[in-house]
Amino acid sequence: MEACMAASCSAALSPLPSSLFSQLINVLLFSQCALDRGSDYPVDRSIDILSSKKEFDFVIVGGGSAGSVLARRLSEIDDWDVLLIEAGEDASPMSEVPGFLTMLPDTAEDYAYKTELQAGFCQGHKNKRCKWRKGKALGGSSVINAMLHVFGNDRDYNQWQEQGNEGWDYENMLRYLRKSTNCPAEYIAKFGVRHCGANGPMSIRSYNYSETMQQEVLLDGAREMGLDVLDPLIGDRYVGFGKAFGTMDNAQRMNTAKAYLSPVKDKKNLYVMKSTRADKVLLKGNKAVGVRVTSGGKTVDLTASKEVILSAGSIASPQLLMLSGIGPKKHLQDMGIQVVADLPVGKNLQDHVIWPGLLIGFVNETQPLPTSTFGMDLAYNYLVHKKGELATVGINLLAFVNVNDFGPNGEKPRSTPSKYPDIEFHFGHFPRWLAPKIAALYNLVNVENEIVQELTKMIMEGDLIVAASTLLQPKSKGFLELRSADPADTMKIYANYFAEREDIETLLKSVNVIKALTKTSALGQYKMTLKHLDLPGCRDKQPDSDEYWECNIRQIAGSVYHPIGTAKMGTKDDPTAVVDSRLRVHGVQRLRVIDASIMPNIVSGNTNSPVIAIAEKGADLVKEDWFKDKHSEL
Repeated sequence: MEACMAASCSAALSPLPSSLFSQLINVLLFSQCALDRGSDYPVDRSIDILSSKKEFDFVIVGGGSAGSVLARRLSEIDDWDVLLIEAGEDASPMSEVPGFLTMLPDTAEDYAYKTELQAGFCQGHKNKRCKWRKGKALGGSSVINAMLHVFGNDRDYNQWQEQGNEGWDYENMLRYLRKSTNCPAEYIAKFGVRHCGANGPMSIRSYNYSETMQQEVLLDGAREMGLDVLDPLIGDRYVGFGKAFGTMDNAQRMNTAKAYLSPVKDKKNLYVMKSTRADKVLLKGNKAVGVRVTSGGKTVDLTASKEVILSAGSIASPQLLMLSGIGPKKHLQDMGIQVVADLPVGKNLQDHVIWPGLLIGFVNETQPLPTSTFGMDLAYNYLVHKKGELATVGINLLAFVNVNDFGPNGEKPRSTPSKYPDIEFHFGHFPRWLAPKIAALYNLVNVENEIVQELTKMIMEGDLIVAASTLLQPKSKGFLELRSADPADTMKIYANYFAEREDIETLLKSVNVIKALTKTSALGQYKMTLKHLDLPGCRDKQPDSDEYWECNIRQIAGSVYHPIGTAKMGTKDDPTAVVDSRLRVHGVQRLRVIDASIMPNIVSGNTNSPVIAIAEKGADLVKEDWFKDKHSEL
């Protein structure tokens, strides 16, 4: 890397830019040279595949957090030819840098879905529509997410099994959490391997940099409130504050393609097609026999002798099912699609709503003015020492709380808190004067420019800590519909946030948690106080009133990009289920769905690590079924 820094990247460092934005552009150029590792990924074999008539054993659609896992695990059977189809390309060098998280949205690596216009939420977002980010690259959303390694709690998974999904309880899912992860030796020595593995492909590491003073103040406040400080964050206690591990290694992002596919990229039985769109599942009667794809301007049919597996995510997998005639009968008929199986595809849509409207403000007397070399200093510290602000996403301090434990005016919580949380807080510190940093976060959320301008005014007056409140167990459910029978068309996403009043009330109660936190002496010594963002749509509301906070929620709350449930797992007798407990589509042979869409209920935390575990289990199910009877009709 030193040679790269000294020679071929020298042009990216001169002349020295004067603005922070220009500096960061140079950082990107610099990083692209130093971090470019395209050779880590499997080569694109699209041209050879398109020109041949090769039949595959398994065709997997979607090379993301689930698909990369499946391609690796199924290709371990040397006799199986496995094809992985991905609409994107290799992950960009920019995605390797944790601190560039807010620069990845709206690039070629982001599908940037938009929800349909609905009243009552995202009212302060551009065009009043929520953006739903999804990764478009080998590695999928693990290429653009915040890398936070969170798994949920025992109740989440045990409920899956209680609904008739045998083998999906917490203890079984922990097996796959361990199988997928690789935690530091010092963690294993201290905590063992119950909640983190020692030999899995996915590296789980601490961030190399965190804003220690602000995080420690918040942790001291939590202790003063009588809340647990969870070390480690993932364990058998589910309520408290703690620092999350990240899916990373050596201060670089570890996406699933790098973790799972790089070690086997040269296997002869693993075939990867990139920049390829899957258009529909090919069916012979009620049996899946292949996939129709468009690649390089050509549309061809690819055959699968054993199975087709959809791992394209909670939006694209339902789209493919519906385009193939598997979905709600009336809707498919309205779209002019012949019905093969009448199933509730696209229903049961659940998502975590995140509300970045709770702000803690203070004047940090030690905060220096940014220097003219600020951006280049960040780049040097990261690229040479793997430290500094670019080595973190800055929101790894989390809090899991049950808001019903807190009084209405910020009183201390009950002495015996609830076992299970209903809110997850993401804490992020934004130093005074660094307006581009806070603007980047809220542009990621997609709020109106006028709101971003109000935030930049606030950041010029003092530091801000954003306490983003995330609704863990939403009662409201949305649904998906096809826009047309054209696979190039985007889906209609009806998020239906706050259709159930309880969801708004739970988020409103999260204000009490932050009030209680700011009343502690730990925060009081720094004069940290709850601030009220001047929102254009809420200026007729009295600050700190329930009416103001509800308006704030309806203006700027949006998606944290965790959609699940649209091909729900359940028994054949469950009218809301699409796949069975072995992830086979009801009524269709040799077709499975293995991704977040199969979750019956959303987990109480970030969804990437659970999806990886689902894929690990799904791969085992496939192997078990085919080795149990190689000639059976699945």
